Amino acid sequence: MSWRDGWPRSLRARTALGVVAGALLVLSASFVVLHLAIRNELYRYLDQDMGGQISAIAEYAAANPGRERVSEFMPQFRTRAHQDFFQVWDGAGRTLARSDSSAGRDLPLIGAAVGAPTFHDLVLPDGHRGRAVSQTFELAPGDPRQRLTVVVAAEIENLEQFESRIHRLLLAIAIGTAIALLLIARLAVLRGLRPVASFARSVESVNPEDPQARLDTGPLPTELQPVAVSFSRLLSRLLEALAREKRYARNVAHELRNPLAEIRLLADVGSASKESDASQALIRDIGAAAAEMERIVDALMALTRYEAGLESPQPEPINLASELRREVQKQVVAAEQRGLTIALDLPGEVWVHTDSALAHRLLANLLGNAVSHSPHGSTVHVGLSRNGYLSLANPAPHLDAADVPRLAERFYRIDHGEKGSHAGLGLSLADAIAEVLGLTLRLTLRDDGCLVAEVDGFQALELASTPHDGSEPS
Repeated sequence: MSWRDGWPRSLRARTALGVVAGALLVLSASFVVLHLAIRNELYRYLDQDMGGQISAIAEYAAANPGRERVSEFMPQFRTRAHQDFFQVWDGAGRTLARSDSSAGRDLPLIGAAVGAPTFHDLVLPDGHRGRAVSQTFELAPGDPRQRLTVVVAAEIENLEQFESRIHRLLLAIAIGTAIALLLIARLAVLRGLRPVASFARSVESVNPEDPQARLDTGPLPTELQPVAVSFSRLLSRLLEALAREKRYARNVAHELRNPLAEIRLLADVGSASKESDASQALIRDIGAAAAEMERIVDALMALTRYEAGLESPQPEPINLASELRREVQKQVVAAEQRGLTIALDLPGEVWVHTDSALAHRLLANLLGNAVSHSPHGSTVHVGLSRNGYLSLANPAPHLDAADVPRLAERFYRIDHGEKGSHAGLGLSLADAIAEVLGLTLRLTLRDDGCLVAEVDGFQALELASTPHDGSEPS
């Protein structure tokens, strides 16, 4: 079991634990720093005081040879209440003077450099812990004492008790601060994560059956706003995809049922017919119905690839005007059967940078839709500007303004009394291809009843010179 397995799963617990652990770490470090600072300051003050005393004793003893003992009557050394101590030795190690507080017992003789005080801890003559400073002083030439070694000591037990009281006070403050921080962290975390809990409830309340359902992000903190917005967009796309797939399954079942029923009916009639000509006609009808099913399946597969992003455009220079003329030639037979006229308003050449295969399919779907839905004897207008702006207009007397926003939906058809061989997928494919190519497809219904399909966004190429041999520009 790793330490991660024991880590709290709750974000609240993790945040509160992290805050408290960090606070305890800071308090512990502060306690150590304060302990060292207070201890150093107390001992610095004590060492400074003893340094002044040792200078005074050495100065007096050096100036009064033979009368060094008088220094023991200095006020701070006259008591026996184990407070301050001193002792003076000459160069031969003989004791010249000691404090009355020593009660006749010697302090340890610790060698020290001349002119440099040495501080150290020791056990005082009365058995208590103390701190001492020792220093050696050179005497004037001819002085029989040669040099003086002076040791001044002070009891530190009272100082340590005072330090302990300070430490206990600091510890009590640290514990109280830690408890206060724990409560504050808990309240702050609960309050800070309240928008997250509200967001979670909003996610739970989303109805997956409603494609128009929207996620209420609420007043989330700035750090969580990008996450909430991205999640909301993802959820909206997911709900739209679910609704689209439901429509897809329903429409596919509906659209394929009719050709299948027609094929079965024709097969039954053909099996009962004894005339070869009638059988041949029925077989042709079965082939037409099967071809219609194949067109539906191919269109649905292409639409799925485009919408899923499986088709990636491969841009290259193409002559959009030539592509339009070729597509118009392919629609001539269908147009003549319906008595249609295709009026072209195209420049000689319009070079754009786009995927040729996808652009070809886009133009085929738009032109095929215009030809197959125009009334008999009408005119389809196709226009192209030099910057790549494409427009197709065909009369659509059967359309209402409310129908236009739905024309790009899958299988959306309007029954206007004519039998068509379309499944309502042409404009859906065109819209999906335009999105893949980064183009804008707009459908509008003019006041004169013409449906206008506009395609904008082609990346036109600026040519230094126009080729005349039909080759692509370099």
